[in-house]
Amino acid sequence: MTNKVLLIPTPTAAIRASGLTNIDFADGYSGQADLTYVDAEQAARAVFADPPHMVRCLMALRNRIVAPFGLKASIDFSDRGLGKIDVFPIISSTGTEVVVGGNDKHLDFRIWISIQPSLNGSEVKISTLVKINSLLGRLYLFVIMPFHKLLSRSLLERAVNRRDNVSPEAM
Repeated sequence: MTNKVLLIPTPTAAIRASGLTNIDFADGYSGQADLTYVDAEQAARAVFADPPHMVRCLMALRNRIVAPFGLKASIDFSDRGLGKIDVFPIISSTGTEVVVGGNDKHLDFRIWISIQPSLNGSEVKISTLVKINSLLGRLYLFVIMPFHKLLSRSLLERAVNRRDNVSPEAM
């Protein structure tokens, strides 16, 4: 049986944890994992682990499209001393939530992932929050929005349907 992912209102905890002074876009998704994640970092690693071929293709297409506009083809935000999950630096981490992301001249973004233990595993929530810093950032967000919604839902769905735990060394 496949665990479903639901669109939810942006969690208040995600807004608070983002540290962004202004939020121009925010979303939220929730899913029930059969696994019990040890902490939010482990769940976040599961979200970003082994992206499907479609994700890799969409990211390659994104990189080709944004290059002429001066946007970064790859994210190279520096580690803030808390480590990284995939390419994203950890901004804050507690046992139940982790925030990754970065700031750029066009937009600042945060990805918030939380876990809540349940009787049959873990409820996992993910929220993306964006502060737009320029007209180019606004245009970029507009163009990628349909893909973002598909990818966020797809990556969380893969994480809540994993049958194996993702170790910290996996990223």
